[in-house]
Amino acid sequence: MARTRVPSEQLNFRSAATGTHLLDTYLEDTEKGGLTLSALLSKLFDDATGNIDAFTFTYDGSLGNEKMFLKIGTDGAVNEIASFTQLFSDLNNFKATALADMEVKRADAEQSAAEALASENDAETAQVASEAARDASIAARDLSQTYANQAFQTTPTVIQQGILISQLHGSLFDGSTL
Repeated sequence: MARTRVPSEQLNFRSAATGTHLLDTYLEDTEKGGLTLSALLSKLFDDATGNIDAFTFTYDGSLGNEKMFLKIGTDGAVNEIASFTQLFSDLNNFKATALADMEVKRADAEQSAAEALASENDAETAQVASEAARDASIAARDLSQTYANQAFQTTPTVIQQGILISQLHGSLFDGSTL
């Protein structure tokens, strides 16, 4: 049985985005770097899962060598894209400074608390002394009032006694040569 074939130069590919293309030329243009379209797509997609596998980021977190790397495709070179060494060094310095400052603040707070306690104790002692002085003042006032009352009550008696003594003294020694 005879077959009729259409030469590939006569097959057209119509794209809604880019228009009509000769299929043979269109497929040849997809081949880059001497690789087939299938090989090129394998560089972008994982053959087992079909997931996009175009970029691989890795991170080296060893102390003093913190860096991020990028690999494009499955056989691309690994390139350093960022170094975090200085950043982590600065962060560690800031952390050490902050911890030292916090320790100074803690010691200051502890000293302030001790001084506040001492001030509180001094205030309580002063209050006790003030209350004792007040009580002594009240007692002295009461005692002086008592003595004043006694003096007031005995004044007429003392005056009378003075008069009697002066009368006796005047009568006894009146004209005497003693």
